[in-house]
Amino acid sequence: MTETDGKKEIVLAVDDMPEVLQSINAILCQDYDVRLAVDAASALAVLKIADVDLILLDVEMPGMSGIEFLDKLQNDSAYKAIPVVFITANSEDSVIKTAIAKGAKGYVTKPFSQSALLESVQFFCS
Repeated sequence: MTETDGKKEIVLAVDDMPEVLQSINAILCQDYDVRLAVDAASALAVLKIADVDLILLDVEMPGMSGIEFLDKLQNDSAYKAIPVVFITANSEDSVIKTAIAKGAKGYVTKPFSQSALLESVQFFCS
């Protein structure tokens, strides 16, 4: 289990597909305090009340895309240091390069395996 000061590290998963959020929660809930958000506005609300250690972020969401949300995070000193890993079905090089150039620390492609997701989370929450 990854804990700091007796508390589980907080992972915020942001995706507009409830089944993806359920999968992420099922994989991570044993070892992490998982917070779920269906869009950027909900994610911002979580960030205001929780000291998040890692954000798992979908690229393509209605309203504000994951790339736009990452831009918002990078321009806010309160959130800039939180690592972001994209969870995306879009494996085009241009999308991945844009995400990394804008500050994402990595990506996991959908559909993701349990081991791929765990490896990414463990890398940033250790």
